[in-house]
Amino acid sequence: MAASSAPRSSIIYQNTDCSITLVDIPTSIAVAQGRSDVLLSTSPLETPIEPKEDYQPKSQKAKVKNAHETSNQAQHLEYKSLIEQALAEIRTHVSEAWCEPRKLLTQRPQHGDTMGINDPEKDLETRMRDWATSDQSKGEDTTFDLQKMMASLGATSKHDATATGAVTQGWYRTAREAMNGTQVAGTVPREQPKEPWTSHFHNHEAIPLEMTITKQTTQETQLGQEYRFTIPPRSTFFLSDCSHADDFRASFRQVTDEYTLPRHFELVLLDPPWPNRSAKRKGAYEQVGGMPYMKRMLLRMDLDNYLEHNALVGVWITNKEALREHVLGPGGLFETWNVGLIEEWVWIKTTTKGEPMFDIDTVMRKPYEILLLGRAAPNSWTAMAHAPTIKRRVIAAVPDIHSRKPCMKELLESYMPDSTDYSALEVFSRYLVSGWTAWGNEVLKYNWDYYWAPEAQS
Repeated sequence: MAASSAPRSSIIYQNTDCSITLVDIPTSIAVAQGRSDVLLSTSPLETPIEPKEDYQPKSQKAKVKNAHETSNQAQHLEYKSLIEQALAEIRTHVSEAWCEPRKLLTQRPQHGDTMGINDPEKDLETRMRDWATSDQSKGEDTTFDLQKMMASLGATSKHDATATGAVTQGWYRTAREAMNGTQVAGTVPREQPKEPWTSHFHNHEAIPLEMTITKQTTQETQLGQEYRFTIPPRSTFFLSDCSHADDFRASFRQVTDEYTLPRHFELVLLDPPWPNRSAKRKGAYEQVGGMPYMKRMLLRMDLDNYLEHNALVGVWITNKEALREHVLGPGGLFETWNVGLIEEWVWIKTTTKGEPMFDIDTVMRKPYEILLLGRAAPNSWTAMAHAPTIKRRVIAAVPDIHSRKPCMKELLESYMPDSTDYSALEVFSRYLVSGWTAWGNEVLKYNWDYYWAPEAQS
């Protein structure tokens, strides 16, 4: 077992040179937020998924594309060998389930006033898209009146309520202690001062804050729609569409000026919603232009302007060769940002017994994803190149809710000059991390109380 000075770790197993690691996904997210409660999950996969019928491309374009992907077989065979060796080693050290016990997220659809079915998760996704565009839509007539959207913050129950005040955007007031993080809807005083919602926020406190976003009703005696989130200590969020880089730049300057925060990051992590056949994340980032649109969006972010010298940069990709080329090839992201590849981390998705979640040789889809790690230039005049020898590591984890990856904080902090004091930016994030900055359409998603349950009492 890996030793850790932290009271809680998501690492179930790690070898001595940290090249093989078994991680629990829900715990990795909870630990990164400094939380002791439990992130709700899906049932862990106990047996591999049986493959569907072999994919047969029909159009000529699809056949050419399939042939190109097949030509990268040598790369796949290298990953396969690495994965099989890693899984074999973990099996010799882990005899129990390859994940921690889970509390399951149960779907609780409810009938709305129109007798339709309300899906809380879909509702939140819609709201976040509204909130993300609120700063651009001021003065417009929207169905969700964002001018009446209010944000209020208070210290969570794990800390002395007198330690800080309840906070709204940029100002403070008397603290209100939440009741185990699940304060009932009617307990927020109507007379409590509130400010109009803005799509960026920095928690400068060393404790988590409870944020309540409320829709104001026309009747002053009633509360409207309400959403509660826990904002980790020292975290910053920009709930903004990543295609609106100018809006991010303006908000970023405002927040960094107000709180004297660094404007360059020692760690930048991206999990782009790459176009795919299932398009399950299309609701968050509309991909009407497919890969050309995604390429333009990533380049227009000008992320190299936010990189500290020698910054560590990580980009998640699938097994598709086109994505690899877009990041590492000529004119790709790393070349544009003057970043050189140094490591590749292979996340293999497994069952609770340590088997790949489906056949590793499946043509259509592989049970692994890759985190490409690069190093930015040490100064403005050095041109970076990929390292002659790329270090490869394997991370095994039982998959969770769709697209929910292991949080990398616990594994990446050893790469920082000072693991207790560094600046980090996560783009396309779907949850906040203590001390990090998050930018994207869904940055608050897994900070919503809906996804959390109290820690089990022993």
